[in-house]
Amino acid sequence: MPDMNETRDIDITFHDFLRTGPDTIAGRYLRSFWQPVYRGVDLLKGKAKPVRIMSEDFTLFRGEDGIARMLEARCAHRGAKLSVGWVEGNDIKCAYHGWAYDGTGQCVKQPAEPRPFCDKVKVRAYPIEEYLGLIFAYLGDGEPPVFERFPEFENSAYVTLLTTGTWNANYWAQLENSIDYAHTEFLHWHFHFKTPQRVNVDQTEFGIRVSVPGLSGGLSAYDTMIFTMPNTHEWAVPPLNGEKVGAFARSWRIPRDDESHIRFDLRIYPLKAEEAEAFKKRGEALGMTQQAGQVPAIAQSIIDGTTDFAAIKENRSIGGGQLVQVQDCTVMTSLGPMATREHKEMLGQTDVAIALLRRLWKQELQAFAAGRPLQQWKRPDRLWAEMTDAPASGN
Repeated sequence: MPDMNETRDIDITFHDFLRTGPDTIAGRYLRSFWQPVYRGVDLLKGKAKPVRIMSEDFTLFRGEDGIARMLEARCAHRGAKLSVGWVEGNDIKCAYHGWAYDGTGQCVKQPAEPRPFCDKVKVRAYPIEEYLGLIFAYLGDGEPPVFERFPEFENSAYVTLLTTGTWNANYWAQLENSIDYAHTEFLHWHFHFKTPQRVNVDQTEFGIRVSVPGLSGGLSAYDTMIFTMPNTHEWAVPPLNGEKVGAFARSWRIPRDDESHIRFDLRIYPLKAEEAEAFKKRGEALGMTQQAGQVPAIAQSIIDGTTDFAAIKENRSIGGGQLVQVQDCTVMTSLGPMATREHKEMLGQTDVAIALLRRLWKQELQAFAAGRPLQQWKRPDRLWAEMTDAPASGN
């Protein structure tokens, strides 16, 4: 006789990775981790912003005390969006009828309504952590997990660059792209990388390490990609033309909805004092600190046929890191609405990392759905320092 108490794995398909709304298995899984939702510098004191993450809307605001707070999107009264209201002190007031809420979601003011009605009204609030210039939120149920830190990116004496943008491509396309080194030679022609002859893929305590020996013809770290479960990756950035020092980058890819994702890219350049100041000035001249808001528009123009890669390559009209983004954004956007189409693929031997990523995610989603313990993924504090003289921890 079968054990009636035995839990059985649900059937996880590729489409389950792509959909991340609040009622989906992948959406609930991603919500069980801390996720970045905004750049801290973009949220000023006394201001509120609408935020859309994984097909769900929220209100993010910063009180006069400088602390960021996040609530559900709408006022409990008539459903007006709280983000169009006002921040007063450390509370947010709905623009429609003046109902105000504190950082816990408790209604603290209801003009024209007598107490104790106010005390009975509360909207959901979400735990917040600010770290490395980003505002992280825990959107899941129950107590949040321990907030993970990354000491190699904490050295404030070094040059750091934090950018963000939204691409019209499903986040999963970017996750698979991050560990796909076979495309580098062809799509990113300006790197002059070589055709992969061997792709080494290892499952690790943090996720996946991919290395392609000799790919770049330079430092071995440039041939290595680190993927940390469930949706971040890191890589070594070669120096820009004329520069001697590259960077180490960590990126978070957050679903905005099933057809677009938000990108947070943090880079740290191991330069200090005068070298750092001189680098910053050169970077400003090169447009390194500008936001990549025009990347999706350029990508769409290539897809529409109003321009093409050949013209960009010949005219050298786009350079540096922006060229990489245009190239990646174009092919990922060209995949279309992944969550609603059939996927007929023919994976090859260079896709071994992609196959491993899908297996790990399937295992985790099956365990999550069955209520079994998940793998405790842990990034070493000195991951890059093991391979190079990368930035060490410290403030």
